[in-house]
Amino acid sequence: MSEIEVNTIGIETTEIADPIEQIFIGECSSVSERSTLTYAFGRSVEDQSLHLRIVKNSGGGMACTAWASASDIDTVVRGETELTSKAFLVLHPSKSVNTGGFLLGVVRDLGLICVNPNNSRYHSHVPGSDAQSVMLARMEQAKLQPTVRSGKSKPSREAVA
Repeated sequence: MSEIEVNTIGIETTEIADPIEQIFIGECSSVSERSTLTYAFGRSVEDQSLHLRIVKNSGGGMACTAWASASDIDTVVRGETELTSKAFLVLHPSKSVNTGGFLLGVVRDLGLICVNPNNSRYHSHVPGSDAQSVMLARMEQAKLQPTVRSGKSKPSREAVA
């Protein structure tokens, strides 16, 4: 769905509505454990597919905030045993190189990949897992856990059905 507007100099522009509706916010540690990553899950309004994006990094490192589809993430990780952050750069070509490392941290936290037992510099796909399943499991897990509030006004996890 899009909306056509005429800007102040008389040229028509098209504002395209984001076809991904954000449905979940979560947090996890970065791979280095020096910062906290805030990530979001979204659902396509067109085909209901799930997507993931990095929202922010407490360490201040820049990252691409564009959505990556669960199916594209599966293409990157499926069957792999020597994954590094570089493998995830194909999801957002020509964007911040930090994004690959942040995505690696999130999908590891979700349980889609794990540290390779033979070489801790690499990560391996967890057999039988896929991005959509681990994302749905995380949202379900968040529903079952009570929200812990600190002195801050917003919860660290938010699930929107």
